[in-house]
Order: sequence, then structure tokens, then C-alpha cells
Amino acid sequence: MRYEVTVDGRRVGVELGLDGRFLIDDRVVAADVRETAPGWQWAIRIDGASHEVTVVTPDPLRLDVGGHDVRAAVVDERALRAGRGAASTRSARVEIRAPMPGLLKALHVGEGDVIEAGAAVATLEAMKMENELLAPVRGRVAKLAFTAGTKVEGGAVLAVLAQE
Repeated sequence: MRYEVTVDGRRVGVELGLDGRFLIDDRVVAADVRETAPGWQWAIRIDGASHEVTVVTPDPLRLDVGGHDVRAAVVDERALRAGRGAASTRSARVEIRAPMPGLLKALHVGEGDVIEAGAAVATLEAMKMENELLAPVRGRVAKLAFTAGTKVEGGAVLAVLAQE
């Protein structure tokens, strides 16, 4: 699985290998990751150095890494492929897609609404984290495919915008 990781403003590509090795910005790194408290704390050994990582806040993501406060963001390859929740076609139709499976917590728009680029369209909860999906363009909400409270699959079209 490939991830785009931003730590204190520095962006790196991380790929997890099945053999326990990580590829970080094209450099092979031996690593051992053990979850010590499910969902919020890990013991990580990278190239012989040990680190304890604890989630301080999930959104925005803040970590305590060996006593240092670190701001971070992690996007997996599915979300990168989905354009962070949006994919457009050659026409003026823009689809807002779920970047991962989860629970559609809220819809912030209704069919027929005209919304600006950057406006919140929906909130998706996945792995106890809420992800706000934003409109990539200004447009009219042509279709809402689900209602709040529905479980959706990764890649599912949540809303369709007619670009204006």
C-alpha cells in the first residue's frame, strides 16, 4: 500500500512492503511497527532507532513522537487515485466519491443547491476519523446517491455536481 505522508510540512511517499520493509521516497528502510494501544499508539523501530508514536488529536492529525508534538497528514493510494474524493470527466459533470469505505455521517448540501469550490459536501467516518469531502469546483448538486447514516464502499459516487 502506498501513502502520501506530510509531517510538519514535509511531504514524503511511503510504500509498505509485505516483507516488513518500507520504501520512503525511493529509499528502502527496515522497519518494525507494533500497535501497543489499538488505534492510537505504536512502537516503531526504523533502521535500528526506536520511537513511540501516540495520536494526540485525530483531526487535524497531531502525533506525539518521542515527546515531540508533530502535525501530520496521511493519504492512502485509494484516496490519491480518487483525487481526494473527487473525479471529473471531460464533460461538466464532477463526481464526489468516497475515498474509502465508511459511514456517511452527514450531507451538507441538497439536490439543486449551487455550491462554491471548497464547500463541504459530505462527512464520511472511517476508522473512527471523520473526513470532510469538499467540492472541487463551483456547481449545482445534480444528484445525491445516498442519505446520511448509510454505509458506503470506497470509490462509491456520493454526489454529482454539474459544473457552472
